[in-house]
Parts: sequence; C-alpha cells; structure tokens
Amino acid sequence: MRKKFLIFLFVFYNFAFSEKILKIVSGKSHTLILTQDGYVLAFGWNKSGQIGNGNNRNVSRPVKVKLNDKEYLKDIIEIGAGDIHSIVLHKNGFILTWGGNISGQLGNLTNRSSNFPVFVRYKDGKIFNEVIKIASGWDFSVALKKDGTVWTWGDNKYGQLGDGSTINRNYPLPVKTEMKYLKDIIDIKAGAFHILALKKDGTVWAWGDNEFGQLGDGTYKNRFYPVKVKNIKNIEKISCGAFHSLAVDKYGNLYAWGKNWSGQLGNGTYKDRNIPVLVKGENGDGYLKDVVEVSGGRNHTIVLTKDGTVYVFGGNRFGQLGNMILKKVNFPIRVFNGKELFKDAYLISASGCYSVVLLKNGLLYFWGTNEGEIENKFEKSLIHLPIILTKF
Repeated sequence: MRKKFLIFLFVFYNFAFSEKILKIVSGKSHTLILTQDGYVLAFGWNKSGQIGNGNNRNVSRPVKVKLNDKEYLKDIIEIGAGDIHSIVLHKNGFILTWGGNISGQLGNLTNRSSNFPVFVRYKDGKIFNEVIKIASGWDFSVALKKDGTVWTWGDNKYGQLGDGSTINRNYPLPVKTEMKYLKDIIDIKAGAFHILALKKDGTVWAWGDNEFGQLGDGTYKNRFYPVKVKNIKNIEKISCGAFHSLAVDKYGNLYAWGKNWSGQLGNGTYKDRNIPVLVKGENGDGYLKDVVEVSGGRNHTIVLTKDGTVYVFGGNRFGQLGNMILKKVNFPIRVFNGKELFKDAYLISASGCYSVVLLKNGLLYFWGTNEGEIENKFEKSLIHLPIILTKF
C-alpha cells in the first residue's frame, strides 16, 4: 500500500501540469485542483468515488475528473471537498457532486454513492440552479444563491442544515431563522459540523455544532437555526476550521472562537472561547494586523497579511506549522522554509493537518501531512519544513 499510494507529498514532483492552477482544496483525505480553463483534477483516497474518475481505486497522481465514461468535467468555477464527497459549481450556476452519499450529501434525491458527477436537484427533480458560491462540511453541503439565500443538504445530526431539525436530507432546502428564511448573505463557510454565513451588513451568523463554542453566541448549545455571532462587526471575510471559526474585519483585525485545545485561536491560551477573541500578534506581542486571508485546519490556523507574510499557530504534532519542533503554539509565528522566512505569498490553504502556500513567484509550498496518512500511520510522510511541490 505504501508503494502504491503516497498521498499528496511527492505527487507534484512527478506530474507535469499543463494548465494553470486557480485553486486547491482538500477534504479529509483527497484533494481537488481547479484549472484556469475550468477543468478539475483530483487525487487521494477514492473508496467512495470522491475522485470522480469512474472507479473506486485510490489515485496517487492527479487525474482529470470525468463527467462520464467519454468526457471530462469542464466549465467549473468553484470547488469544495468534504470527508468522502466532492462538490463543484458550474459557470452556469448549477452544482455537481460525487463520492460518498450515505447522508445525502450529494443532494441528488438518493443516498447512493457515485463515482461520476451528478446534478444537485430540488425535491421535485428539477436541477438546482442560480448558485454563486458553495462550501462543504464533512458530510453535508452548502450553497449560496444569487438572491442571498443559503441552501443545505446532507448530514444534520447537529442541526447544521439550519432547518430546525436533526433529520438528514438528500435535496437542498433554504436555511431558516426561527421566523423566516435567512437572507442577504454574501459568503458561506463550513466546518466539520457547523456553518458560518456573512451578511452584507458585516454581521456573521452561525448554526450547527457548538460543543466548543464555535458558533460564537456565548453558549455551548447546538443551534438548529442561525444565531448572530457576538462582539464582532464590519466583517469582510470568514473561515472555518473543523471545530473553530475565524473572521477578518475591514480594518484587518483577526478574530477567532471555538475549540482551542491546540492553541488554534492564537490568543495565547489553550481555553475554548464561545465569543470571538482577537488573535495575538507575532510571538504573542500585541494583536495581529493587516490580515487579508485566513484558513483553518483541523487544529491549526494559517494567516496571510497584506505584505505577503505568512503566520501559523495551533496544533503541530504532524508538522502543520512547518517549524521542525512539532510542538503546539498558541500565538502567531512566521513560517520558515529552512533558509528564510516566507515572504511575497498571495494564496494560503489549511485543511486537516497540513498547510499550502503559493508565493508570487509561482512556487507552491506544502508542509504537514495528509489525514489519510495519519489514519494509516504513514509516519515517514510527515514534512516538518515547507517543501516546494511545483512551480506554476
């Protein structure tokens, strides 16, 4: 198995990309890559068909996702990956999904897995459309329509579908507040079992699992309808780790809340927070400023500031902070590539127990390990310092 399937870590050295890459998104143990011309590449675990290549064999090198036996999926503008399923948005506003479907996360009116993309459909069988953004939790899916409403389907054991129940659903329905439908949303993000939604007025709303305070409403109660996140305003960007939440306001301040056992909130403690707190500055001095992007993994967080500096904090058992010491850190530190501190970065991504950064010079760096490797104890695959995967 080791020989046949070295996930993620060395695959880029052996694969010549002919298309420019726009985005890379990883689920629990598989990865999707969006190209400039609208194709999707995938590799990793495929036991549920989440690679989308028509079979269930694990894939150690990126392959183009197929629409069917004869043609490739194309004209895609957004991608998302869950635990064992994948979701993409077509340029014409409809959604395709594939992979595991035991909870109805494919949204195609069945609970059968599919190793080819299928259309997400309304309950009446019509194709779900007019979508502008998508997100994926572990076993559920989220869509934002152009009218500002949020729609969900799949696993609902923590109320993450926002319909007032804990019943799984295999077709999309709009998220409600207790009295009316949630509206005026401009962005959506999903954690393991919770969802964040950003309103155009700069407020953030959350629902689903709240065991660690990741909903930010001052409680630890699961919420079956959206609740307003407390003590933040003028928010422009949101992100979810598995069990923690993050937000950036218009002034570049970074807030975090939820699970903090590994220091992933970056506030100098290891205590969970059910109300947003400001993230500390470098090495715990002051507070972090000029944040332009943030991404949350399972137990760590990666941050990009406007000068191209990359900061990390949180869990580090698998090298996901990229600094050799393998100890958790509860405040931001800069990323070191073995020769110098990172600079001139412009894209970042954290998922599971690894981190990815794309620099302005086209170099794509990776460090940490893939969750599939953790589960299968491929300890030799750990990368404790950033390595170059490829150059675009």
